[in-house]
Formats: sequence, structure tokens, C-alpha cells
Amino acid sequence: MHNRSNMSRRSFLRSSAVAGVTIGSLMSGCTAMIAPTGNTIPSENTEATEIMTSTVTTSKGIVAGQFNGSTGVHSFKGIPYAQSIAGRNRFAPPQPVEPWTGVLQAERYADSSPQQVSELTGTTPVSSAFRAPEYVKPGDDCLALNIWTPDGADGSLPVMVWLHGGGWVSGSGSDFIYDGENLAARGDVVIVTINHRLGASGLTDFSRILGGEFAESSNLGVRDMIAALEWVRDNIAAFGGNPDLVTIFGESGGGWKVSTMLGVPAAKGLFHRAIVESGPLTRFMTPDQADEVATAVLSELGVTPDTAAKLYDLSAEEVVAAEARVLAGMPMTMGAPGFPTGFWPVIDGTLIPNHVFDVNAAPSSLDVPLLIGQNGTEFTLFMLGDQAAYSLDDAGLDSRVAGAFGQDAAPQILDAYRRDFPDYDPSGLWFRIYSDYAMGTLSSEIMDVRSVAGAAPVYAYRFDWQTPILDGKLYSPHTIEIPFVFDNATTEAGIVMTGGGTEAAALAERVSSAWVAFARTGTPTADGLPEWPAYSQDGRASMHIDVTSRVAPYMDPAMVELFHNMLWTQAGLH
Repeated sequence: MHNRSNMSRRSFLRSSAVAGVTIGSLMSGCTAMIAPTGNTIPSENTEATEIMTSTVTTSKGIVAGQFNGSTGVHSFKGIPYAQSIAGRNRFAPPQPVEPWTGVLQAERYADSSPQQVSELTGTTPVSSAFRAPEYVKPGDDCLALNIWTPDGADGSLPVMVWLHGGGWVSGSGSDFIYDGENLAARGDVVIVTINHRLGASGLTDFSRILGGEFAESSNLGVRDMIAALEWVRDNIAAFGGNPDLVTIFGESGGGWKVSTMLGVPAAKGLFHRAIVESGPLTRFMTPDQADEVATAVLSELGVTPDTAAKLYDLSAEEVVAAEARVLAGMPMTMGAPGFPTGFWPVIDGTLIPNHVFDVNAAPSSLDVPLLIGQNGTEFTLFMLGDQAAYSLDDAGLDSRVAGAFGQDAAPQILDAYRRDFPDYDPSGLWFRIYSDYAMGTLSSEIMDVRSVAGAAPVYAYRFDWQTPILDGKLYSPHTIEIPFVFDNATTEAGIVMTGGGTEAAALAERVSSAWVAFARTGTPTADGLPEWPAYSQDGRASMHIDVTSRVAPYMDPAMVELFHNMLWTQAGLH
């Protein structure tokens, strides 16, 4: 993907750096080239790896990261984009960082957002890929971001900002599987991952109940994401990225966050493409729903409107403990997954004026090209406690479909999925059916309301590659596309999910290249993939990604209609 002039420029910069010549990075808004300085040091491998110091001048001061000569990528970790959330910042909008003197060391990740230790879905076969380094702990110094940028980046490269998964209550931009080094090297692109407030810290809205100093306490996690994108706008040119070519992308809860940002007018212009992976979100909480959550949080904290100042003295641990008790009484219902429950953004009338994709797409989203999709059998990762589901026979499948969707609908559903997926065994068909119901219906709703006249194009995908781990019983589970998107399919974290191997490596090259092409041009393309058509309500064309990829409808149109009516009824919207 590099042209001759880029390769020549990179060779010059690397040679200059090794010789000890420092090429100073320029301020944000100007063309910038980052050059490493320092010495080659041994890595954990038997061969030496070039690891040198890289410095960049940001709007707040100088940061020092690392340059890996083996990959040709600079990394900067733990750069603060806002102040600590402790004290009077506990339930306040993100506050600007004060300029610093000297050099800020950016070689280690910052704190993760305060959160419960246990995972939302419990321990799974892929959990170890979503760990951060041992030194990373939840804490108040969490509003930070991480950057990977190719050597020689000159201010023109596309920028991809990752919003991490974990619902609205867990996760971190520091997880091993999100390491951006390979994707930056593969795609000639600048990668950014961020942390932001979660759960009770980020999505408790005291604005109506308390008012006063808490009048701007709504959607704090969303405000954090806006602050991070404003930092990118103001500083990313110094790291070689183009602030006018920013893509936000995320998976699961990160997909919810991307969906949310598409409905936030204040975020308009801070990003120019959007990718939603397995995280369709259409609706926000109403003020009444948010007030119920806020009242529960205050009760658990022992705080009243008359003693609101106590909130400033709370520790992060106390907030997280209260959050856990509130969530215990507001579990997500699997009858209507993907709809607001617990801690969730709220229509506050200021930052978020309306639902993002219900019943129409928010105007702020219409001019942003959108890539959206999910994996073939998302819910294999959520149903691990139901062991019988992984060894169904035909009679067991028939019984489950009838029990879940009714005796009248079952024959139509079974006929459609047996026709469209003849190679799937009964368990695979069950997981495909339920995944389409619980997630594909919401994704289809977004595609349909976005693919209107005058709007930017929508591109759809299904990631159908099946992982061999756990004897193949996970099929194409939730999260499985992530190592391919980040070109990490054969890293230590990626092998946990993919099993590694040449097939996974080749598919990762195609998928990561397509994502970068979308970030660069607004159209996903890659060698080895068929031509990727835009989605329309008529053809419903989607790229079904596998060793051999093909274009086919995202879902059977009759199933979309059937599942939509059922899911919306379960959610109380009919």
C-alpha cells in the first residue's frame, strides 16, 4: 500500500533517526513527521528489536513514546485528554488538562475507567484476549488515549478511533486484542484507542433530581468521548494523522457508542466515517427512566438532594459498589436485548435531543458513510451456561424455535434457515436464528432508516468465518471479528480467539485492509473480496465474510419483518 515516494521518505527518516538526528515534530494543524531517537535494545525475542524514543509536541506539552523498528510504528500510551475524575470532577463534564512542562512519558497505559472486576458475560473462552497489562488498574486517572502511527506519517493519513466494548459498564482501550501496532503498519493509518467513564460514573444523570452544580451531569461518558475526539481534532496532525479524515469504530458496547455518537449533534464534524461492529443501538433512555436510575444510585450512596455535596467526597470504589447494587435490580432482559436498561445514554434535550435511529435516523448521522454488521452466531458467546444448546439434534432445534418464537412461526423460521444455511448443524442453526432475532433485527433497522435518498452510503457485512477453538462449538461468536479487524489474528491474544494459522492470517489481511479502505475512501474494498455493493432496502446486499466471501442479503426479508414485530413487542414498543 506504500508508493515509492512514501517508502523513500520512510527510509530517510529511519536512517536519520538511527544516526542520532532528531527531526522535530510540528504543532497540531501543520504537516508533521515523527522521528525516533535513541538506541536499539533487546526484545523478549532472541533477535534484537529497534525500540527507541519518539517525541511529539501536543497542544498541552511534549509527549515521549516508543518506536518499534521491526514494525516501523510509533506508539504513545496514556496521553491525558482530560483531568482526573476525582473530587469535584466526579460527576462533572470532562475538564481540560493543564499544560505541563518537560516531557510527559507516554509508554504505559493509563488507568481504566472505574468498573466492576467481573465481566458482563462472565468468563468465556476468549476472555484472556481482553486483558490489559497487569499494571493497568481501574482508577480516576482514566480519561486518556493511546496512539499508534507509522514512521514517516506526514499529516495526511486516515485516523481510526476505537471505542471499546464491554457494554456501558466495563472494558478498556488498553486490552491486548486492541493493540493498534499491526493495523497501523498494515494500513498506513493512525490508530487511536480511548478510555472514558462507564456505568454509574459515566451514565448517572443527576441534572433533574439535583440540578445546580450537577446540571451538566447527563451523559458524562458521551461527553468524554466528545472531548477525546476534540483532542484528536486539535492534535492528531502532530502524529501524522488527518483531522479531517477520522473514522470512529467499535464492537459490542463500542458499537453502541458509535451508534450514539451518530445521534449527538455536538459531535458532528469530529468524525467522518463510522463502523458499528455487533453493537446496533437505536434508542436512548427517556428522562423518566434516567431519573429512576439516578434515584437508585443516590439511595445506594446514602445521598439526598440536601446532602449532594457528599458526591464530591466519594471514592471510585464507592461509586462502583453502588453501581453493582443498582444493576442487580435492573438486569438486561434477553427478551428484548439491545434496548435501554440500567446505565445508558439519556435524551437530555441538550447533548442528545432524540433517539438516534428510531423511527428515523438522526439528521447528524445522514452525511456519514456507515459500515455496519455482525457475526454469524453472535450468541454462542452469551449462552455458554446452556450446554445442551451446543449439541442439538433436529428435534431439539424444532423444540427450541417453537418455544422461543411460537408454534405458528416456527415452521416458517426453520424452513428459511435450513434453506439458507444447509451446511449448519442444528446447534449452528439455533445460534444463527437467535442471533438474527436479538441483534440482526436491530442492525437491519439501522440500515433501513439510514439508506434513504440523499444520505451517505451504508455498507453491511456478516462475519461468517468459524473459529476452531473449543472444538468449533462457538461457530462465529461475538467478538470474533476483532482480531481480524486489528490484523491481530496471529498475535498471542489473537490466537486465543482464532487458533492462529495461515488461513486466519490471510483473512485478517483482507478484513483489516477493507476497514482501512473504508476509513480512507468511504468504501470498503480489499484484494480477495468481491465488489462490495452499498446496502439498499430492496436488495439488502451484505458482504458475507469468510475464507471465500460472497454478497448476499443481510437477512431473509421475511425474517426481518417477523423478528422486528416480535422484538419490538417484547420491548413494549407496539
